[in-house]
Amino acid sequence: MTDLVVHTRDGALRGVEIADGVLAWNGIPYAAPPTGHLRWRLPQRPIAWAGVRDASTYGAPAPQPPAPSAPGAEVEGLVSRERLPEPREDCLVLNVTAPADAVDLPVIVWIHGGGYQGGTGTEGPGDGSRFAAAHRAVVVSVNYRLGALGFLALADEGPTGAYGLHDQVAALAWVRDNIAGFGGDPDRITVAGHSAGAKSVATLLASPLTSGMIAGAISLSGDAGFVATPAQDARLRTRFLGVLGLPDDATAARLRTVPVEDLLAAQAALARGPRTSWIWRPSVDGVALDRTPLDAIAAGAAAGVPLLAQHTLLECLLYDMIAPGSSESADRVLADAFGTERAARLLDSYATARPELASDPHRLRLEVFSDERYVIPSSRLADAQSRHAVVHRSRYDGPIPGFPAPNAPKGPLPATHGSDIMPAWFGTGPAGRELFDAVGAFVAIGRPVAEGLPEWLPYDASERSTMVLSADGGAMRPDPHGEQRAAWDGLEWAPGTWWEVEGL
Repeated sequence: MTDLVVHTRDGALRGVEIADGVLAWNGIPYAAPPTGHLRWRLPQRPIAWAGVRDASTYGAPAPQPPAPSAPGAEVEGLVSRERLPEPREDCLVLNVTAPADAVDLPVIVWIHGGGYQGGTGTEGPGDGSRFAAAHRAVVVSVNYRLGALGFLALADEGPTGAYGLHDQVAALAWVRDNIAGFGGDPDRITVAGHSAGAKSVATLLASPLTSGMIAGAISLSGDAGFVATPAQDARLRTRFLGVLGLPDDATAARLRTVPVEDLLAAQAALARGPRTSWIWRPSVDGVALDRTPLDAIAAGAAAGVPLLAQHTLLECLLYDMIAPGSSESADRVLADAFGTERAARLLDSYATARPELASDPHRLRLEVFSDERYVIPSSRLADAQSRHAVVHRSRYDGPIPGFPAPNAPKGPLPATHGSDIMPAWFGTGPAGRELFDAVGAFVAIGRPVAEGLPEWLPYDASERSTMVLSADGGAMRPDPHGEQRAAWDGLEWAPGTWWEVEGL
């Protein structure tokens, strides 16, 4: 049995048994608190401690907008927000969960989603006990800097605009250097994430700082192109500083004196609710990223690293339910990106590819919304990595129970953004057991296999073989909705905020 006291490079930690035969060490600092003079600085090595540090409780999430309450089913191993401390800047911590007899087990490092401005590492794996016990793996979940503290590009700092990404790199390095003491194999580390976490997976694959650290990657609703252009960085900085009442050339030293509550209030003044999505993102800072992740991956930055890339059937149904009418922005977004004529042709191509959409303009635009934000970017990530490593592709269809929202469609819904997180981590829902086992197998052997699924064929840009997961189990399909996907061929664009946000 792994001892509850584990010695790391920074000091000893005492963990706790959280389930029968499963141990956890929580709130472990992987970098120094990014406060005071370290605000908007690259992460520094944590301060070593004497004696044995208690690691039985979670550390604080990063400063972020208040999370809406979301009652859910009782599932053993979930971690409610009530179990976490209040968010604060001293947030660069991670959690480790492992079987008590762990020795040289595969490791999964989870990067949470939340639009780079919300979330916490426990959102996804929970306490990690379910996955660790079922798949004989070590589970690591990470907190990192969010919003302006993580991704504001400052005019007088360098490298800048990717502090949260540097945090993730520091966490990955900590895992490589320390995980053997918890029973993990530092040569078998899989990075995984959802939404902004999946975008982070792509940036980690692309980063020159992570060379040799990643053995496998899992992207749930990801993108390898979601980084800020210099123009986007400049507009956001001007708008954000203006809300704070500061000039565009305000120094980092001046900003370090601003209370964190004022920074969060300025973020809220830009947008609220779902419209905060896609404002914050990493910059190509010349250190953590030296080009867009897609370009780096296409050039072989992660050669030899197997990838499992998945999206859901109707990604942006979620946003359209919580912000009704969101899909109707499709015409404007496409026109801004490609011009009015090309945008009209793209919309027409959907009606041609899928005649049932011709009589349902709302669903047609919802499909475009989903494809522009997630499906096409995820496909391009798979295309790029398949030139250099084995890639497996999947689509999670659900269906899922109807949401208790006034504007939600009645009855079971197509799987939407986030519907696959619980199946992947806990095995619940349609095809939940199959996805849960496939993810566990991927972490262990680099291939997704599961009882009840047909042979999961590798993906390439010609056949585009995709495992479609639904209540009926799984089925391999070549290039699902291929004509719809092909409508985007040759189109390049820098994703914006989707909703119009003043000054951005």
